Amino acid sequence: MNVSSWLESLIETYGTLAVFFGTSIEGEAVAIAGGVMAHREHLSFWPVALAAAAGGYLSDIVIYGIGRKYKEAPRLRSALGNPRVASLVARLSVNLVLFALVFRFIPGMRTAGPVALATLGMQPMQYGLLTGLSSLAWGVTGVTLGYFMGHSIEAIFGELHRIEHALIAPAIVAVLLGITVFVWQRQKRKTQILENKPTASE
Repeated sequence: MNVSSWLESLIETYGTLAVFFGTSIEGEAVAIAGGVMAHREHLSFWPVALAAAAGGYLSDIVIYGIGRKYKEAPRLRSALGNPRVASLVARLSVNLVLFALVFRFIPGMRTAGPVALATLGMQPMQYGLLTGLSSLAWGVTGVTLGYFMGHSIEAIFGELHRIEHALIAPAIVAVLLGITVFVWQRQKRKTQILENKPTASE
């Protein structure tokens, strides 16, 4: 069972609770899988979207709290010192409000964003409000993406199901033709080798 199937099975079994805890730990993949399950009508769209948003919000708050408490810790400083992260933080720190609203949508900033905002001095109340709005938008976006991916997946596999029957006969003919050509060429090479083999009298 691949990761995607495992996530879908988990979400189908435990519903929106799995989406909530999953997005608080993993993030995008769980939100998208929740959207796919909503498309299949195993779950309702809005409860899944709100659960994804709440899980993302919990993650943001916890990481921000860790950043405030341990902002001088070498490990956090090292994470923020990554050249790519440091470059993004430098650009976004010009406007902390915008930073708090968009970091969740930037790859690689899910952890670094809250830590950076904590070390840059954004106050908890302001951070809580802004990241709450961002998490809501993120949750709805992720679940919506999964919902429409469900449409696409069904359309693709439905079309393949119709096409595969039309391709069966040509595929069998092609395989048989390939085997025939291979056997014929192999037999021809053997004949040539025997014809060129010197006799004992030579």
